[in-house]
Amino acid sequence: MSQEAISRIVKAEEQAEVLCRVASERAAESRADMQQKAEEHLAKVERDAIEQNKQKLAQSAAAAEALIAKRRAEATKEAQALAEQAQERMDAAVKAIVWGIVEKCQ
Repeated sequence: MSQEAISRIVKAEEQAEVLCRVASERAAESRADMQQKAEEHLAKVERDAIEQNKQKLAQSAAAAEALIAKRRAEATKEAQALAEQAQERMDAAVKAIVWGIVEKCQ
């Protein structure tokens, strides 16, 4: 093999080595860049999910409060109706009790 052919082979190997090193460096930079972007995206997705969950929780809490208020109003109304019915029958109950006692005492 001639000296010129050996020289071209050595030069080609050196160029290949340089290209390989440059490709490795670019790949490392690309990997680091993609890792950073992935972490930023994950953080954004987590923040968005937390915000959505807060909103859903607030909506659920508001719905629960509205339901509680509605049920409380219904229960209060029912209790008032029962109290009115009891009051209407109170005079008759008192008379029945008093007359029951009077009859036992006679």
